[in-house]
Amino acid sequence: MPDDSMMGDSPVQFPETGALPARFPVDRPAPDHETVDEEYYIFSSPERSLEQIQQIRVEMPRGGYTAPHNDWRHLERTRRLLTEGGPCHVLGLGDSIVNDTMRSGWVALLQQAYPAVQVRATVYVRGGGGCHHYVEKERIERYVAPRQPDLVLIGGISQQGIDPIRQAIHQIRAGLPEVEFLLATGAFGAVDPRDGEALAAAPHSGTGPYGAALRALADDEGCAFLDMTTPWAEYIRSSGLHPHLFYRDRVHANEFGEQILAKILMAFWEPL
Repeated sequence: MPDDSMMGDSPVQFPETGALPARFPVDRPAPDHETVDEEYYIFSSPERSLEQIQQIRVEMPRGGYTAPHNDWRHLERTRRLLTEGGPCHVLGLGDSIVNDTMRSGWVALLQQAYPAVQVRATVYVRGGGGCHHYVEKERIERYVAPRQPDLVLIGGISQQGIDPIRQAIHQIRAGLPEVEFLLATGAFGAVDPRDGEALAAAPHSGTGPYGAALRALADDEGCAFLDMTTPWAEYIRSSGLHPHLFYRDRVHANEFGEQILAKILMAFWEPL
């Protein structure tokens, strides 16, 4: 069950089941939602236009954050595609938080920032899905490798340790030796971002042991690393507002929360 630690002072009344109605339903819904296994879904992204992203950002509460460090050492091929042109296929792998991240439309912003490239994106997600799910039953061989991504984003709040992530990297590389990886820590979930101690203790947090272990894995495996936890928490704290104003239910981002995630990703991908 979700932690209710934020509910005591919450100005938002969430429904008992489901989520609050969307303020901005996606204006370019993916035409190809595919249920590949029970509770596993694959579809294309982005589902928001640049115009809708701008409209959301005009209305969203303001906040500040420290831009994440962009280390291109393990993204040389992706950087070359972005700057020199050609097709670039991004695949987001994970849970509903990865789904929210991809639905933010950051891929459309990436295309805008790098007009020479032709970006397309695929989302492969499961509610509560971590790499411990994807390494089972030949899911990577069946559903990831045939799509031949150039870059795989692995993130979310549902990973069960580092070893399954390592296994997923190895399985993907077995069929796609040139693929590059961006390993991201979690954001959103039920932990109050205003409580630094509780946030560091969260099993998906970039501010605690998980973040350090994921960074070490990225170094060991030659992957890029992105701490999404710290700038997300900074944005919400600096807004001066209750975190739930960025949530659609007790765990997931609303459209404003999605745009925090998009801002963090685009700060990471800031053109050199």
